[in-house]
Amino acid sequence: MPKIIIENLSITVDYNPAISLLNNFHILKIPINSRCGGRGNCGTCRFQVLEGRKFITPLDTMEKFRLTEDEIAQGWRLSCQSHALRDLRIIIPDPNEENTD
Repeated sequence: MPKIIIENLSITVDYNPAISLLNNFHILKIPINSRCGGRGNCGTCRFQVLEGRKFITPLDTMEKFRLTEDEIAQGWRLSCQSHALRDLRIIIPDPNEENTD
């Protein structure tokens, strides 16, 4: 089973590649913001990929709308729109720091 290393939380977890990363985070009780319920409308479930970008599904329309070109270049994605098949190393922003996009 693939693993996610969440660097800023100092944890490594196995995840299910058949469901979105957001749903994995919820199942695994990993704190992440999400106001729209995983539809890609709010942009608050952002995470930054440090390693493994090529193993995540391609950017979709909602991500291109919600993320700037600079954010995309820096590896930011929306967890509700992302699925991955291999190991990843990521950062999840502090859920107490509300993203106001």
